[in-house]
Amino acid sequence: MKKPKFIRWFKPLLEVLLELGSATPNEVTQRIAEKESLDEELLNKRYLKTGVLIFNNQVAFARQYLIWEGYLTSSSRGVWSLTDKGIEKARTFNE
Repeated sequence: MKKPKFIRWFKPLLEVLLELGSATPNEVTQRIAEKESLDEELLNKRYLKTGVLIFNNQVAFARQYLIWEGYLTSSSRGVWSLTDKGIEKARTFNE
């Protein structure tokens, strides 16, 4: 069975939020793109039917799943931040 593509952004998303503390979706996606050295082609690729940027959409899906698992909080509209569980998980990536 094939894994959803947005899973690839779990680790970078947690790492970026550990680094930034909390951030807007735009700040998070920009920082992930920088850290992962993503090329412009990937960043500008869109879904044909909707025109939505695929990268931004996948990061948003990753965020939602991390909220459901208790790693991120959705307490402030337009601001993404880690829970204590998310901080612990993000720190394990650097060990």
